[in-house]
Amino acid sequence: MKLELVKIFNPFNGKWSQEYVEIPDDFNLKGLVATHPFVDLHVHVRLNGGEDYDSLERAAKVGGFHTLLIQPNTKPPIESQEIVFRHLTLIKDREVKFLLTISPFKDLEPFDKKIMAYSTDGIEYDYQKLVETFRGKKRKSLWIDHSQMYEVDGIFYEGADIELPKRPLSNEPIAIVRTVLTGLEYGFRKFHIQHVSNPFSVETISWLRNYADVSCEVTPHHLLLNSENISNSNFKINPPLVQERERKELVKMVKADLIDILASDHAPHFPKPEDFISAPFGTSNIEVAFSAYFTALENLELVITKMTSRPLKILGLTHRFSKDNLVFLDPNASFEVDSKKFKSKGKNCAFDGMKLKGKVVGLKINGKTVMWDGEIIS
Repeated sequence: MKLELVKIFNPFNGKWSQEYVEIPDDFNLKGLVATHPFVDLHVHVRLNGGEDYDSLERAAKVGGFHTLLIQPNTKPPIESQEIVFRHLTLIKDREVKFLLTISPFKDLEPFDKKIMAYSTDGIEYDYQKLVETFRGKKRKSLWIDHSQMYEVDGIFYEGADIELPKRPLSNEPIAIVRTVLTGLEYGFRKFHIQHVSNPFSVETISWLRNYADVSCEVTPHHLLLNSENISNSNFKINPPLVQERERKELVKMVKADLIDILASDHAPHFPKPEDFISAPFGTSNIEVAFSAYFTALENLELVITKMTSRPLKILGLTHRFSKDNLVFLDPNASFEVDSKKFKSKGKNCAFDGMKLKGKVVGLKINGKTVMWDGEIIS
């Protein structure tokens, strides 16, 4: 390792500086930028032979992530103390920090400091079930919501040029209103809406902010891809991809700060079946999330802020900027995505074969370089 002067962005105060940091001896420093490691509020782990915490941790390091919030739709789902304790054992003493959400649809309520919120992600529910759940909860913790009207079937949105079942765009904003207003009535005050997929949802959230603390996220696939890109089952994503005009509006809304954070919705699967009906929803993208966002938004400070300080604020976590924890980025690099080379067990990447701008080069956690140039350093 050698000491080199590196340009650093501190997302907690928005300031740039140049400081000496250690980097590998044989690395060309030109154009390198360092910042706080990324934070992802929307990540899936599978277990039972699928993506486990070992493979997810390696993938997270390659993607430049230090903190991940795990969603509850594991098998079995995170909805009992027994399952929570199993996950707490699996995430203990790791270099990447894993935090948990729990399903709200059982009796379980947050009881450990690593349980950050309720989450409905990947769990189908109707309005009756939603009302009963809100009514029965004593702990009014952060409510994270996968807002969909599950009463309506459909793999893609109306407007997609593909002969398969479709759902209306209005499905999502109607579900957002239903969740937030009902939650308010039963004492909940803080909500986070996952993977907003169309401008109607963002406008709905802007109105709801008059009454509640509502934040939202967007995924890299909803910012970079549209329904015309659908060519194989890797593009079967929930919520679906929108048409190009709506995609462009989402990009504008991120830049206008109407969308709070960027989250991967890393949903790893082994290679999917080719037919859309039997293929599971989701795309594996945590290793290329930064690059996809930077390609779509072309604003380094914006991408960094919405992947670091903003998600930490939503979780109520305070962090001090330190040279012991850094992700190293090359904004001038470009590369072609090859999911076969992923550290993740998920090979179902909708960006496979795409050329992306910007690259995660290295990751330092607690003073130790744990990844460099795509390789894990033990």
